[in-house]
Amino acid sequence: MNVILRDLDQTRAHFEAAIHRVGEQAATRAFNRALNSEGNKVRTQVHRALRKQTGAKAALFNRETRTIRSTFANLIYTIEARGDYLGLSHFSPRQFGYGVRAKPWGRWQRFESAFLVGSLGNNAFVRESKARFPIKKMFGPSIPKELVQDATRAAFEAAQPNVLAEATRQLQMLLGAPN
Repeated sequence: MNVILRDLDQTRAHFEAAIHRVGEQAATRAFNRALNSEGNKVRTQVHRALRKQTGAKAALFNRETRTIRSTFANLIYTIEARGDYLGLSHFSPRQFGYGVRAKPWGRWQRFESAFLVGSLGNNAFVRESKARFPIKKMFGPSIPKELVQDATRAAFEAAQPNVLAEATRQLQMLLGAPN
């Protein structure tokens, strides 16, 4: 099988020439910095979309998501999410006569026959039968699941990181050439 590569603007040729001038180690550092810079831009777009999609507070995302930045030895930028479904206590729950109102997924919703228990972290519960017990905790979205769905996935795919252009800029800075 033959593969034909065609450079439309000679960017790759200029990039390779710059790599030969600064050396492989300096070029790898420049590429590492470029990857982290562009990765941070994508992470920002993902966090914004995730916050809008779930309706949770920003501090919760900082606690439940983790960014593994690129290193000299490992040129990969990763955004990870962990955690289970979030209780309704994270979404401004309010007790009413009909039940509870909370704002998961960015919109107010009514949860009929639910009630808040302050001693259990102000979480919403619902009875499983006519008896007083057992009760079941109510949940909202899960950050790991929401990270790969709908608007957040679209934001990730729409954020087109231009790592090559940023790496070229980093190399130009090393060479002392004007941008």
